[in-house]
Amino acid sequence: MTPGETAAAIAALAVGIYLIAASLGAVQLAVNQLVGLAVGVFGAAYMLAGRTRESAFWGGVLAILGAAAAAGGEAPPLFVLGAVLVFASLFALVAGRR
Repeated sequence: MTPGETAAAIAALAVGIYLIAASLGAVQLAVNQLVGLAVGVFGAAYMLAGRTRESAFWGGVLAILGAAAAAGGEAPPLFVLGAVLVFASLFALVAGRR
């Protein structure tokens, strides 16, 4: 499997578990949390499965966007932009050391 396929399978698994938990009443179903979970898990899994600088960078960006989507837009835009820049830079630096 390619890193993208692996990440998609892991994200689908996470979304499936979330939907099962929502149907059982363990969590409340919210669209922003569902989308944020899917994007965040995909990004983290892609970053780990890809093992390249590009996958670390884009996986990190997707993980950050997933976390922001799950938060529901409650953070100020400048804070989110700053966090994206900081974490994207850190992921790129970490990927460069591999």
